[in-house]
Parts: sequence; structure tokens; C-alpha cells
Amino acid sequence: MRRRWLAGAMALVLGLFGCTSGGDPGKSQTTTATTPPAGLSAADEAATSVVKALNSHDLSGVQATRPASEVQTDYEAIFARMDSHYPTATLGEIVYEGNDLAHAKLTMTWALGLDGWEYETTATLRHSDTWRLQWEPSVIHPLLTSESRLKHTHKEAKRASINDLNGQAIVEERPVNQVGLDKANMKADEVGPSARRLAAALGIDAAAYQRKAEAAGAKAFVIAATREPKDIPSSISGIPGLYVRETSTILGPGDGFAAPILGAVGEPSAEAIKKSQGKLSSLDRIGLSGLQSRYDKQLRGVPLVRVDLVGRPAKDKETAVEEETLFQQDASVGAPISISLNRELQSKAESVLKGQSGLATLVVIDVKTGGVLAAAQSPSGGSYPYSTVGAFAPGSTFKVVSSLAMLRQGVTPSSTVQCPSSLAVGGHTFGNYTGYPAAGSGSVPLSTAFKYSCNTTFVQAASSVTGEQLKAAAGSLGVGTDYDSGFRANFGKVEPTGDVDRAASMIGQGQVTMSPLGMASVAASVASGKTVIPWLVKDHSATSTAQPLSKSEATQLQELMKGVVDSGTGKAVKGIMTGAKTGTAEFGKAGKQQTHAWMIAYNGTYAVSAFVEVGDSGGSTAAPLIAQLFR
Repeated sequence: MRRRWLAGAMALVLGLFGCTSGGDPGKSQTTTATTPPAGLSAADEAATSVVKALNSHDLSGVQATRPASEVQTDYEAIFARMDSHYPTATLGEIVYEGNDLAHAKLTMTWALGLDGWEYETTATLRHSDTWRLQWEPSVIHPLLTSESRLKHTHKEAKRASINDLNGQAIVEERPVNQVGLDKANMKADEVGPSARRLAAALGIDAAAYQRKAEAAGAKAFVIAATREPKDIPSSISGIPGLYVRETSTILGPGDGFAAPILGAVGEPSAEAIKKSQGKLSSLDRIGLSGLQSRYDKQLRGVPLVRVDLVGRPAKDKETAVEEETLFQQDASVGAPISISLNRELQSKAESVLKGQSGLATLVVIDVKTGGVLAAAQSPSGGSYPYSTVGAFAPGSTFKVVSSLAMLRQGVTPSSTVQCPSSLAVGGHTFGNYTGYPAAGSGSVPLSTAFKYSCNTTFVQAASSVTGEQLKAAAGSLGVGTDYDSGFRANFGKVEPTGDVDRAASMIGQGQVTMSPLGMASVAASVASGKTVIPWLVKDHSATSTAQPLSKSEATQLQELMKGVVDSGTGKAVKGIMTGAKTGTAEFGKAGKQQTHAWMIAYNGTYAVSAFVEVGDSGGSTAAPLIAQLFR
């Protein structure tokens, strides 16, 4: 990073405030003072109006020794190549010289680069009938004259890549070409035929592109497609009006690859530019969402920002002025980040979900490392990261958490529990799902109630499990507590209020909400035998603050989840997964309720959650997604 100021300019400013001395001692000397000459009013009000005019970029109303229109024209000429960048003037000390001059010290502050630019200038006022600005370009910068002006240069640094853990770029800035028609260099009757030929060669909608080209202005460049150079067919050569413009863009392995997670890059909004206090402009590209936004400063690097003193145009050429750089911020390339996503697994998960008509997600966590290997969602989810921050009732998948709370009360997988067909709590009646097997009813081991997902068993257990104990159990399985894990993540909410809500929470209803990422964390914690807080960005992870999951607790939970796959509601993933838990959760208005379908599962390598916003059951709707992903 380099900053450059001209010391000579500062010397010029200081010279205006010193006392003039020398010559014969007997001759009168010109001196300066901080009070106005006798009989004259102070110049403060006039100086303040000059500062106000400078900061509004309008000097047309300033009282000056020259016509105000000339002053404004000269002012605009100075900034003609500054891309709407202006300094903010601050009034300092005013000193008086002779009988009619006042020199107002100004501090000029520019919101340029990371640290800004600041220097001092002087505005001279002369008194006739009143104080008037004696306009000179040096009011803006000490080195400016009537023959020079300022020129702004902004060049964005190359954006750093987002890499996988092997150091290979997943998303990076690459050169691309914008292919289209330059209507300024073609005849009107060529537009339609050229548009159709170009569209056909690029494989885009010919009719739509023709309409777009014909509707554009007479000198417009009408982009047909943006492609990497290798993907532009040679057959486009010779098309009248063809123009190929080189540029760059941020590209991933495929169209939309992990887009809600990785995020987008684009021009900052007017609000973002204003909030940046000069650090951003419309010439920048910034991360707008996802990891591109979270790590924007690191990835974006520092752009080249420069202000040069150059000549003003004189007829057909610029005035011969020696160019000088007054301010410069050197560019520095951004630094990459590395993430845990597995591109093959992510791509396959997206392929599995591509045919889903509604919202569905798949999240996969590495059992050994806790890294997020895939976080995919169906196209209807758009750019919002439902897979990591969605908040949904987890249904019976939450019984893994409830079981841990029960284990801590002395229950074991072989303990006898009751599974009645219905159970009333505080005036609300809970029941089991339609078709619940008779073999799982009555007096049964907890392992049986778990593998068939008996609601009433867990509702009944709410009488011996407090809300705090349920939340603590959730924490030991990686959920229910907010963590900053280096990316947008929702670890769920477990805060039951009252007996009925606590009973509903035991079966993943009531006020309990979880994200697909959170439920994958539960499966990962059981599989690994320790609390897992998943991470996505290398060196950016969170540490659990919850009571650790003990080896005995993990072993018993593994036994319960294994039973679901071996002979319970999760048989659809047998041979693929070691343990699982299915779940359904009702949502919506009474009488018009729909059902979420869930499955969480694990094997020796992967922990996974599958979620379908509107489905039938975990076993019939969510389980097939896991089977497709790992077969």
C-alpha cells in the first residue's frame, strides 16, 4: 500500500500564512493578522458560505470577484474526470493581509481508498463592498491552475478464489467474453438477420434475442451471451455487427453450483456505497451474499486508486501540463479461502434435488472432521440458503435429542416404556401416526418405541424432562445454541414454554425449530461419539459450549438409530446407512395443515439430513433422496 502527497504543495500553503519580511528595515512591511483591519467586518460568514458551496458542488451562488457562472464552469472542468468523487472542505483559521484580503485555511478530505486523502488549501477573499471569493483552481488543490485538472483512476484487483481443501479453485475469477451485436457498426436492416444467426450459433432463443436487439438503441451493444473463450463457436465469425468484448467474471464448476452457500458477486448498492464512507464506488464488485459477502474484504483485495494532475482539453488536444500523481493506493490481490465442500458430492446432491417441485434439501457432514461436504437444495429454494439457515419443525428426528435427555434420567434402550394410542397433556391430546404398528404399542422397550417412532412414549417422558434438560441434550448434539461457525448457519431453537409445549417439543413440534444443517449435526454427533459443530471454511470453526456427549450416551444413541435402519421406519436406507431416524412434522393453519418429511442418517463416513418441505413421511419421501445420493 502506498500513499503519495507532494511536499511542495504543502510548502505553498504554508507560505500564504507566514509573515513577509526582508528588504530595507525602513520600508513598510506587509503583515498578516487573525483579526480584520479596522473598519471591516470579519470574513467568517463569507468563508463559511464558500465552504458550503464547495461541499454542495455548486459555486454558482457564491459572491466572487469573477462572475459566478465562470467560477462554476471552472470548478466543473476540474472534476470532469473524477468519476463524481469530490472532497469535503472544512474551514480552519482565517488570517488577514493588508487592508482588503482574507485567507481562509481549508482542509480537504477525500473518501478515496482505504484510508482517505487529506491536505490543506487556501481560499482567498477580497473585500470591496463585501467579502468576495477570489477564485483560483488552487482552492481545490494547491497545484491546480487554469490549465490543469484532476483525473481519477480506479482499477479493481483480481478477486481471490474459493478453493477446496486440496487447493483447487471451486470458484474463481476467469476471463470471459461478452458476445453480441454492436448496432453502431451495422445497418438497420442487418440487425434482425444477424441476431438470428448469432443466436443460432450460440444456442440461445433466436426470437427473444432478435426482439431484444431490435428494441435496443441505435448505438447499443446488445449482449447475446457471456462465455468463456473456449466456449465461443468459430461459426459466429463474419456475422455483420458482431462484437466480442473481453471482461471477467466469477465462475464455479457449473451453473448455480452451491450458489446459496458460495454467494454472488456484483456491483454494490447505493446504500452499501454510502455506508462504506468512500471505500466503495460503482466501479467496484463486492460479495453480495454467502461466503463471497462474509469474506469479501479478504477475497476482494485492494483496488488501484489514483488521482493525477493532468492538462485540460485545448481544442483537440490537452494542454501541455506535466502530469503528476497526487494520490495513489496500490492494488493488492485478495487472499483465497478454503472450504470443506466436496464438489462431486455437492454436484450429485444438486442433481438428486433438481427434479423436486417444491423445497427439498440435502446436507452431508464428514463424520471424522465435521466439515460440511454438501449443502444442496432444490431449484425452488432460489438463492436463500435454506439448507443451512432454514427454520422448520424437525418432527420425530428430534427424538434423538429427546432420547438423550431420557438417557440422562436413567432410561436405557432396553428400559420398558409405555406407548398408548393417545395421551392427553394439559387439555391437548397427542396421538401416533396413522398405521402405527401394533407391535410397537403398549409396554415396549425404548428401542422399539424409537424405531417405530411412538409419539406418546416421548410425550409421556416430558413429565420427567425439564425444558432446561431438553435444551442441554440438544446442545450436546450440536444444536439449540447459536454459534458463529464462519458461515450463515442456524443451529435451531429449543426453548419450550409450559407443559404442552414441552410435550410437543419432545416429538419435534411446538416451538422447536431446526435447520437441515442442524439435524445433520445431530446425526454427525451420534456417529462420531462427540458433539459436532459443523464447519465450512478452513480455520473458521466454533467450539461447543455444551456438556460433552459421553461415550456411553453415544453408544446408546447409536444402538437406537441402528434399530431404525435394521427393522424400523428407516429400512429404505439399509445397506447404505448404519443408523437413521425418520420424522414428519405438521405445519400450517389448522384444517389446512401440510407435512414436512425428514430423515437423518449416518454411516462410518457421512452424516446426512434429507428434508422435503411438503411430503408424506420420512421413510417414503426423504429416505429415497439419501438412497439416490449414496447409491
